[in-house]
Order: sequence, then C-alpha cells, then structure tokens
Amino acid sequence: MPLRRHLLALVALVLGVCLLAGGALTYWTGLRKIELEMSSAIEVGSSTVSDALSSIAAGGDSRAQMQQLHRIVGSFDGDRHVLARLVAPDGSVRDVSRIRKPVDPPPAWLYWLLAGKIHTREFNLPEQFKNLGKIELRADPHNEIGEVWEDLKLKFIIISSFCGIVLALIYASLGRALKPLEDLSAALNRVGEGDYTAHVAEEGPEDLNLIYRAFNRMAERLRAAEQQNQRLNEQLSTVQEEERSEIARDLHDEIGPFLFAADVDAQSIPILVMRGANEGVTSRAKAIRQSVQHMQVHLRGILSRLRPAMLIDQGLTHAVEHLVAFWRTRQPSIAFHTDIDDMRFPAHIEETAFRILQEGTSNAVRHGKPSTIHLTVRLTDAAILRVVVSDDGSGIDATAKRGFGLSGMKERVAALDGELRVARPDKNKGVLLIAEIPIPAETRGKKLTRATSAA
Repeated sequence: MPLRRHLLALVALVLGVCLLAGGALTYWTGLRKIELEMSSAIEVGSSTVSDALSSIAAGGDSRAQMQQLHRIVGSFDGDRHVLARLVAPDGSVRDVSRIRKPVDPPPAWLYWLLAGKIHTREFNLPEQFKNLGKIELRADPHNEIGEVWEDLKLKFIIISSFCGIVLALIYASLGRALKPLEDLSAALNRVGEGDYTAHVAEEGPEDLNLIYRAFNRMAERLRAAEQQNQRLNEQLSTVQEEERSEIARDLHDEIGPFLFAADVDAQSIPILVMRGANEGVTSRAKAIRQSVQHMQVHLRGILSRLRPAMLIDQGLTHAVEHLVAFWRTRQPSIAFHTDIDDMRFPAHIEETAFRILQEGTSNAVRHGKPSTIHLTVRLTDAAILRVVVSDDGSGIDATAKRGFGLSGMKERVAALDGELRVARPDKNKGVLLIAEIPIPAETRGKKLTRATSAA
C-alpha cells in the first residue's frame, strides 16, 4: 500500500474511533437527559392531577362528574412528555389525552436504545368518584428521543464534515509533503536500472533534505565512477592492444632472428658431419646454445613484464633490478641509476610501487628519449613510501593526462590514500614523477623488515 494511503487509513481509523467515542458519549448523555426529563415530567403531571382532584366539586349527577374528570385528562392535551388516561374500574380506557407528536420522529432502533424505564403514576379518585375509575399518567419519551435524534444528526453532520475536510486537507498535505519522496523512489528505481543521472530537488523539510542531498551525492559519485570505469575500460583495451603489439614486436625483432639463426645452424650441422668438419659442428652447436640463451633472457624479460608478482615476492630491489636489466638490453644508450630502500613492505604497496617505476620508466623511454633515468624508493621518517622516477629527456607536459598509464597510476596510488604528482624540474627537459604512499600503522612494526632478513 502506498505511504499516502497508509497514513490516510491510520488517520481515518483515528477519526472513526473518535466518532464512536463521541457516539457513545452522546448515547450516555441522551439516556441521562431522557431519564431526568421523564422523571421531572411525571412529577409535574402528578402535581397537576393532585391539585385538580382536590379542587373538583362533589355532588351533581354522574354526567357532570364525568365532565370534570374529562377536563382533568384534557388538560394534558398537547403535552410533550406525559400521557393522561381515565381508566374505568373494569380496565377499559374511557378517555385519553393527545400527546404532541415529534417534529422529527426518531427511528425505532433509537427508541429501543433510549426509551429505558417507562415512568407511570396512578391516582385514585375521591370517594364520590370511585365508581368512575382512576386517572393514570404515563411518561412518553418520543419527543425527548426526537430531540436527541435531531441533536445526534446535527452532530453527525458536523463531525462527518469535519472528518471529510480533515481527510481532504491531510490528503493534499501528504501529497505535497510526500511528492519529494515519490520523486526519490522514482530516482532510486532509475539508479537501480543503471541510470546514474537521476536527481531529486533538494526542497521540503530539513530532515528529508538531508536524505535528498545524500542521494544526489551518491548518484553523482556513481555517475562519475561509471564514467571513469568506461574511460578506464577504453584505455585498458587500448593499452592491452599496445602491449600485444609491443610483445609481438619483441618476439619478431628479438626472438625471430635468433630462431632463424638457430634453424640455419641446425640445418648446417648434418652437412658438416658428412664432411667430417667436427670443429664446424662444435661452433654451430655453440651458436645454437647462444641463440637459445639470448631468447631465454628476452622471454624472461617479457614474462617479468606480464607477471611481476614472482619478482616482487623476492623483494622490490630484486624486481627493480630485473626491470633495469630489461631496459638496458633494449636501450643501452640510457644510463639507469637506482636507489631502492632495502626493506620489505606490504605486498600491495610493493606491487603499486613497482608498477609506478615500471610505467614511469616506460613513459620516459617512449616519450622523452632521455640519456639518464633515476629510480628511487625511500621510506621517510613520516612512514611514507616515496617513489620517484626522474629523467633528463624532452618529457611530457606536466599537466597533461595521456593514456592509461598516468591515470592508472593515479588510481592505484589514490586507492592507497596516497598522492601522485608530475613535475618538470627544468623548463626545457626532464620529467619528475613522484608518488607518496602512506604505510598503514598496523603494518609498520611487523612488515617493514630488511629484505635480507625476510629472505
């Protein structure tokens, strides 16, 4: 059930209970009022009959006596609450007054509920009138119940109108107050379906405004995260394609020629054997062995680029040595200088530091054409691991964000609550890549061990 209908149902239930309570109170008040009115009416009527009987004249014929009694009964004609009757000694009614009819006769069920005890009073006639019977008074509550009925209908109309107006106002107020919540629900459905552009207006009560602001911040962050994921996926696809192309070039340029040379040497060995040129066979075998060793070195370099975890398991210093060895074989004109803190750090921090050194070196070689590259990893007194890659090449624009490499490094460092900066130490040449990664307090005392002792 929608919240608005649920609240309206609760309010209607409360109003219904109040209406029932009001009806019960009206019923109790009506009973007391009718009882009091009937008692008072019968007492007043009794006084009237007693006074009339004490003042009737004795003697005369029976006709005159009967007329006097008829006048006493007739004096109650038009009375609202008391009915007078002249009852003969044999029980037959000789005369009865006419009670005033209610303007709005009450229904039978209400009469049954409110009639209560019927008040009656009998008066014996004086001695000379005993043969004519007696006078009986009976309280009739119809008119009084009619008044209660009119009052009850008026109250019901007033209360019903009030309840209707209250429900209408509450419905309109709830519609206005809950409209932002309905918008929020619709926005949540859109977010659940993957549409992170959903936004709700920050208006209404302050308590709800806090929820709206929090939702808008959440949706904005999800949208930014989705856009970033899309961008990173696109960049990842690009860098994967570049990596495949580079590996293909390495295999073609480095492994292909040596495979061809090993094949030529292997084909020449049978000919040399047939000629009995044992020295030539030996030299060809050595050449094949050298080709295989060269290919093994290059394959290990490629594997270290693809799977550096095995190198990092032996320490960051060991991994950086392999990284430098890989580039020295390809770029012998570049001088590499390393200053690596010989300590062990948490595995995820070591891997991030190595990836920064690997990507920073790759960017320097590809884009800067440097003559010197410095790789530094030092732990500061503030328990921050400082990773620096610097070169003296032409570099890149310090404010530029090119490709997956730089953004990927920033993502890695940010995930560890660190910071990555790119600077130009010199206006004309060189790039300085600096990453600062805080070491978690819980790992400072137990994992920052020397690499030699860890081995």
